[in-house]
Amino acid sequence: MLETRLLSSLAKIFPDEISGESLPQTLAMRNEPLSFQIAYRSSRLDRKDLPFYIQIESDLDLKNLASYKEGYVPVVHAATLEPDDYYDRTRPGLYPDPLFLRNSEITVADDGFWSPRFFEQNEKNILSTAVSDSYQALWFTVNEDGKELPEGGHFVKVVFHRASDGEVLSTVEYRFTIIGTDLHEQDLEYTSWFYADCLADTYGVEVFSHRHFEIMKSFIAAAARTGMTMLLLPAFTPPLDTPVGRERRTVQLVRVTKTDDKYSFDFTLMKRYMEMCRECGISHFEHSHLYTQWGARHAPKIIATVDGAERQIFGWDTDSAGREYCDFLKAYLCSLKSFLEENHIDKGDVLFHISDEPMKEHLAYYAKAVETVRSQIRGFRCGDALSHYEFYEKGYVEMPIVVHASEEMDKIMENCDKFWVYYTGLQATGGFSNRLLATTSARNRILGIQMYVAGAKGFLHWGYNYYYGELSHGLFNPFSDPCGSSKMAGTSYLVYPGTDGTAVISLRMKVLHEAFIDYRALQTLEGFIGREKVLAYLEQNFGKIAFSTCFSGKRLLEIREAINRKILECMSAE
Repeated sequence: MLETRLLSSLAKIFPDEISGESLPQTLAMRNEPLSFQIAYRSSRLDRKDLPFYIQIESDLDLKNLASYKEGYVPVVHAATLEPDDYYDRTRPGLYPDPLFLRNSEITVADDGFWSPRFFEQNEKNILSTAVSDSYQALWFTVNEDGKELPEGGHFVKVVFHRASDGEVLSTVEYRFTIIGTDLHEQDLEYTSWFYADCLADTYGVEVFSHRHFEIMKSFIAAAARTGMTMLLLPAFTPPLDTPVGRERRTVQLVRVTKTDDKYSFDFTLMKRYMEMCRECGISHFEHSHLYTQWGARHAPKIIATVDGAERQIFGWDTDSAGREYCDFLKAYLCSLKSFLEENHIDKGDVLFHISDEPMKEHLAYYAKAVETVRSQIRGFRCGDALSHYEFYEKGYVEMPIVVHASEEMDKIMENCDKFWVYYTGLQATGGFSNRLLATTSARNRILGIQMYVAGAKGFLHWGYNYYYGELSHGLFNPFSDPCGSSKMAGTSYLVYPGTDGTAVISLRMKVLHEAFIDYRALQTLEGFIGREKVLAYLEQNFGKIAFSTCFSGKRLLEIREAINRKILECMSAE
């Protein structure tokens, strides 16, 4: 009466079909999160619904198991005009993505009125019914927090019960083995730009109010739990995706006071923000860009108290090379360094940005901007998203962040040993990795192995929770309009805004975290045999891997299982 199927984290369960029937990974390290899915639907031919509930059994404490109900969003535009083979589908429809957190320790009781009916107690995201004309799905993650689990074989058993009488309808058991070593500590840095203004507008709260901080904390904690190590620090309103001459909502952590031609700075709010991030697990910060996007021609919007009143002192009408803004930056950066030192924040924990995506014609402006702040930020890291090698070649960018599908990537890989990678929603053909709703989960996850082989030290994406339309016009709800920011669903966000102000994580977010876990697994193997032998092992067994290399989900899981078996082999040889 109930059809159930055990699937890997790389499968996609659509209402009308299952894409990618890969087997789950069966080997994991002690501190490795491990995910699987269960698809279900009623097999009754009369098309009546089938009310049910589940109960979970495991030899592990159920506190080590995170349980989610998968949701769907309506995608009206799924793919580019010329999609490659690494899309699950290219037509409009309902696509799986939001993951609604459930309790793993489930209590049920008969709350029926006319007839017996067992309900899950104190569960916000109840399962309700299975239907015959649509698949639905559950997602489970063992060891979501990355703690050390005991070595050896383990199981998670999910038992489906009929709600009317408790009869067992189906039992699905997932077995896996924990090997006696840990994943390498995550030193691959990862940031996806966090937008405080989007959350204030989405929930209708005052910027940096107590409620705003509560909401931000939920979203930041979700990011840290899925591999994010660095967060955008809005010292001043980030000059991103803003039309020339216009502005986005003010989110400025630093309080500025101007007296004559002198400036003073209050970092109280910044300290609160950074402490919240650290509590959530964020270890590094990227300072908001010091100059405007696409050219460094102007200053970001900066608000100050002047003669007792707040007003804007810099913005689109500010020449970035003008003396007044240069003097301001020098005064600000000097005070910022003192603040960081007083709060024991190391220089290595802060990344500065000059201007996002400067073009060739902006080289002179960018060079002047770098020269203005170079002495003030010496010892800190400085990097920007680049499309032109000249910015690195001439020494203006210390740490280039390069789109993986660009011609510049080969030059950077040959000449730089500390580059990062980024992509937007546009690089979704030619096998290049992306995290769009319609692309395969394997295409999302392959990024980790690609970055390890290339030697990349970090990954940046421009949209963690960007719910504005293009160039910050309007506001969209990703639950009902997943294509809101662009035609490509999922480009600008990984997380959904829950109705209660909490973050609803996504399937894509989980899979991208698995990419970073794969990177760490390769580093673990490297600890046994060295990097050169790891690279040789990958090429000999799986072929040459470039940023345009993509695999099926089945093949990618085979690679990961082989890596863990190789680690186990190395452990046995010691």
